[in-house]
Amino acid sequence: QPHSVVQRRLLEGNLNKLRGETRVQSAWTQSPLAEDRDEKMEKGEHRRKESSSLLIQCQCQGQVLKATVDTGCLPNLISKSCLNQLGLEELSAMDCGDLSLPIHNIVGRVEHMELQFGQETVLCSALVVDDEMLEFCIGLQTLLSLKCCIDLEEGVLRFKALSQDLPFLHASEEPGQ
Repeated sequence: QPHSVVQRRLLEGNLNKLRGETRVQSAWTQSPLAEDRDEKMEKGEHRRKESSSLLIQCQCQGQVLKATVDTGCLPNLISKSCLNQLGLEELSAMDCGDLSLPIHNIVGRVEHMELQFGQETVLCSALVVDDEMLEFCIGLQTLLSLKCCIDLEEGVLRFKALSQDLPFLHASEEPGQ
C-alpha cells in the first residue's frame, strides 16, 4: 500500500509538472501571423486596416452617401444621425424581431428608402442603429437582390441587375481622411 501511494504522488507530481510546462510554453509561443500584425500595429499601419472597408458612393434624398458594403450583415443599416441628416421618417423598431444584431443597438427602421446607384434608383429598407461610426451599410439582402458581384481585382461593385459597375472609393476619398 505505501508503494502505491508513492507511485500515485509521483504520477500526480509529474502530471502537474507537465501541465505547468505546457502552460508556460504556450504563453511564450506566438503565431508568426500575430507577430506580423503586432509589428504593423507598432509601425502605425493599423490605419490601413481601419480603412480597408469597401465603400461605394450612392445618393439618397439628393445627398451623397458613402455606403459600406458588408456581406456579413443581412439587412441594410443606417445611423440615426444619417437618417436625421437625410430627413427620412423612422418607423418603430417593434417589427425588427429576429433581425436584431448583437453588435448594433437597433432603434428603428426605415421603409421605402430610395437609393441611387449611378443612374439607377432602387427602393429598399434599412434598420436604424445608434452607432455614429456607421453612416450607411448595404447588407447582404440588398446585394443579393441586386445580383451584386464584388470584383476586387477591378475595384468595383458590379450590379448585374442594374447592368452597371460602381468603383470602390479609395482611402483618400473616405470620410475623415
